[in-house]
Parts: sequence; C-alpha cells; structure tokens
Amino acid sequence: MRPGKAVEVELASRNLGQAQLEVYKVDLMKLYLREKDLSKITQVELAGIAPQQKLSVELGSATDYADKTTKAQLKLAAEGAYLVIARADDHFASGLVLITPLQLEVQEDTTSGRVRANVRDVVGGRYPAGVHVKAVGSGQADFKSGETDLRGVFVADGLRGKATVIAREGDARYAFYRGQDWLGAPAQSHPRPIRQQQAPAVDYEGYLRKQNRAVQQKARGAWDQKRRNKRRGVQVQEAR
Repeated sequence: MRPGKAVEVELASRNLGQAQLEVYKVDLMKLYLREKDLSKITQVELAGIAPQQKLSVELGSATDYADKTTKAQLKLAAEGAYLVIARADDHFASGLVLITPLQLEVQEDTTSGRVRANVRDVVGGRYPAGVHVKAVGSGQADFKSGETDLRGVFVADGLRGKATVIAREGDARYAFYRGQDWLGAPAQSHPRPIRQQQAPAVDYEGYLRKQNRAVQQKARGAWDQKRRNKRRGVQVQEAR
C-alpha cells in the first residue's frame, strides 16, 4: 500500500457470520532476522503486544452455504508494517500489510546465486542510497547485509535456495521480495535407503515330500531291476 491511500483487506469466507480483526504494528526487520523466512511472518508470537486497532466485520450468515468475499477498511495512515489477524468462530487467518513508498526490483542469477536489488521510492521518483538491505537463501543460515549505493543498488553473492530480500529506510519504511526460483547449488537429495531383501522362507514340507518321492522312485527302480533280472534267469533255464 502507498502512503495516503485507503487500506483495505479482503476476507474470503463460507458459512460464517462475523469476523473479529486485530491489527498490530511490527518491526519487520527484527521479525525477518528471527524467522529468516517471510512466508511464516504471520505466525509470530504476539503475546503481550496490544493491537493498534480492533474491528468487527459482518461476513453474512452462518447458513449461506456459499463462498463470500468481504472487504474491510483499516484506519491506518502511518508508514510501517502491520500484522492483521482475523478470527471467526474457530477459524483463524492472518496477513501482512505494508504502507510504504519503497519497492524492490530484483534480478536473480540462478547459477551463481547472485541477487541484484534496486530499491526504488515510487512516490518520490528516486533510487535512494544508504538503504539497509538484507538477503538470505532458504538453503543457508547466513545473511548478506549492506547498504544501497548511489544508484540505489545492493548486490548479494553466493545465495543458495529461494531468495528473500528485505530493505529498510529509516525506522518504518520497508520493502521485501520473496523469490520463487532456486539459486546456487541444487538442493542435496538424500539417497534412498537400500532395502535388504529377506531370504526366502524354506519350505520344509515341500522338501520332505520331494525327498520321499526320490526315495520311492529309487526303491521302485531297484525293485523293477530285480524283477527283470529274476525273469531273465527263468527264461535262460527254460531255454536249456
């Protein structure tokens, strides 16, 4: 959101009558340093922090049986980062609202892991120098930090993973960027464990049956041979 513009949030609901909204002003840079991932920035612990604003929003009827979209206006004027939490019955949702004139224009090199960030003041039409910038990849723990040069440019090398970049000018002007492409060395794949093949079960009954058949066949063959020999002796005696 740009300063001086009306701030609206959009709530999607189904079969809910009313939602309670709470708005908290947060230090986005501190949260970033602690969480290291802005995709989870709305799950931070807010115990002991008083909301700057509370309001109720009518969503419809609890028996609508239809998807609905409701817009709620927030009374926010000061620049900064605001965490908005919505509760309706047992349901919960949250989102982040930035009121700032800053914008990040980021170019990524997926091979080398280089990130080039231009910080732009879209209201003042300038690229400010001296803006503090931090960048980190999702596959690493170390932050890359520095200030923009006279062109409003900050460069970070050696990022690994999906990039997150956050810029802060003064105490309350923020801009952030979250990349979608993997930068640097590919993610390590864990080798699949080799499944040991179990030895086949021994069929003892089948083995015994096979042995018995072999013994019976051998005995039958010996008996046939003996019978043939005896018959041959009888024939010789008759010939004499």
